[in-house]
Amino acid sequence: MTHLRHLGLLWLAVTLTAISAPALWAQESVRQSFKPIAARVVSEFQGATGGIRKPHFDVRRRDTFPEVDADMIGMLKFEMRPKDEASWHPVVCIFGYRQGQWKFVKAFHELPSEKPTWTEAGPWYGEIVERAMKNAQ
Repeated sequence: MTHLRHLGLLWLAVTLTAISAPALWAQESVRQSFKPIAARVVSEFQGATGGIRKPHFDVRRRDTFPEVDADMIGMLKFEMRPKDEASWHPVVCIFGYRQGQWKFVKAFHELPSEKPTWTEAGPWYGEIVERAMKNAQ
C-alpha cells in the first residue's frame, strides 16, 4: 500500500512539473527579453545624468500593477545623481509586456525630505526611456 501511495505522489509531482514547465520557460524568455532593454535604459540615463549606480531589474506577474494592461511587469530600479548635484535619488521605471513587446508605463522617484516620499516622475524620464527603447528593440 505504501508503494502505491509513493507512486501516486511521484506521478502527481511529474504531472505538475510538466504542466508548469512551459509557463516557467515562457517567464524566463520574457525576463531575457527585458534584459537588453533595461541595460540600454541604464546606459541612456548614465549619459543624461551625473551618474547611475545600483541598477537592478526584475520581471514580475501582472498583478504587481493591476492598473497596467500587460501580461508581465518589468521593473528597473537604480539610483541616479542629477548633473551638478551631489546626492543620489532612487528611481523605479515600470514597463509592461504585452503581445511580444515591452512598453514604458511610468517612472517614480523618491523625493528627498525628512520622510522620503515616492512620486511619479516627470516627462523627462519618459523621454530618456523612449529614446533608449528605440535603440534597444
